[in-house]
Amino acid sequence: MSRQRSGRKMKGTDMSSPPWMTTYSDMVTLLLCFFVLLFSFASIDVDRFREILRSIQLSLGYQSIISSPVSPPPTLEEELPKGEDQEEEELREKLAEAKELESKVIIFLEEAGLEEQVSTRREEWSVIMELPDQVFFDRGKADLKAEAIAILDKLAGFFRDLPYTVIVEGHTCNLPISTREFPSNWELSVVRAVRVTRYLVEERGLDAKRFIATGYGEFRPIASNDTAEGRARNRRVSFVITVVD
Repeated sequence: MSRQRSGRKMKGTDMSSPPWMTTYSDMVTLLLCFFVLLFSFASIDVDRFREILRSIQLSLGYQSIISSPVSPPPTLEEELPKGEDQEEEELREKLAEAKELESKVIIFLEEAGLEEQVSTRREEWSVIMELPDQVFFDRGKADLKAEAIAILDKLAGFFRDLPYTVIVEGHTCNLPISTREFPSNWELSVVRAVRVTRYLVEERGLDAKRFIATGYGEFRPIASNDTAEGRARNRRVSFVITVVD
């Protein structure tokens, strides 16, 4: 009698998991997949990313999409700025470009017969052409002389074919000036640079976007202001052609 009861009790017992466990297991699995995917996208290891994705696909039974193309996360080269090697290579190219420009300037000056009037030098990525102010202006004035116009006409032909920015600089010596038009050497140097630039742009038709006019007064000397010769060298107009934007 007792055996029959025991048999009936064991037969009626439900040994399977409750229904809510299935839903809970699915939710946990999906959460796990979600966080694994987040981790894989945060990683820059492409091989590891593909291996994790393949494992997830296998575990979920999605065999058909394993061979489908997968866009890998951004590589390290795409995310990080240029390396030092690339920057050094670009600098070397700019230096070589500046040296080539210097050679072109020297050849132009020789062909134009200006090598005696225009001095040149190179500073890193710039080539500087300098002319004494007495070629351009009378003492304490900013009106272009006829001699200056003849030189600027030749320079305009050379500047026209250059793709670079040209900075026109006015410089003076340290002898003071105080007139109604020019209260100081600042005004004198700036106005001189502007007059030269305006002639090249307005009279010779050069692109105004490629020219900059500026004045430094007596504050960028290239010689001593203690002698007449040094002051004469400091009074100058410079054309700075730079290969770097």
